[in-house]
Amino acid sequence: MTRALLIVTVIVVAFASTAAAQSQDEPGPWGISIWGLSYHVDSSIDYASANYGAGVRYYLARHVFVEGDVLRNSNRGVVLPVSLGVEVPAGSIGACRVGAIGALTLAYYQNLRTESDYVKVGPVPGVSFTCGIFKPTVVVILSPSRQPVAAIAATLTILLPFSK
Repeated sequence: MTRALLIVTVIVVAFASTAAAQSQDEPGPWGISIWGLSYHVDSSIDYASANYGAGVRYYLARHVFVEGDVLRNSNRGVVLPVSLGVEVPAGSIGACRVGAIGALTLAYYQNLRTESDYVKVGPVPGVSFTCGIFKPTVVVILSPSRQPVAAIAATLTILLPFSK
């Protein structure tokens, strides 16, 4: 059920954003990110599929960004990730531009399930769909364990058009 909900949410946001796509004017460098759902590969652990939170993204250059977020993680604690990423153009779907994302992320995790806190550093690949000021993104959280994908998460960044 969670997997289907995540897929449907991403598709609906992407196509709804297409309808709201604005002119070809580039928005400013600032964006607000809204976090929501995640899907966890290891279903044997009682993870929460809702990872609500928010963050701020700033584009240092056309395809280079930094982002800081705060959200409720899947272990019912808090995660504070900071990322430096690149977004490489990879084509388009209708009025939306598709981008391949590669980010290096440093994240503090509070894990209430295991009563521990820890920091992780690693790559976070993903894909984005830029439709006017809307940028739905799906990222993959990697794991060094036998199962290389820990989670797939969805976020929506709203690029601020007045921040040029």
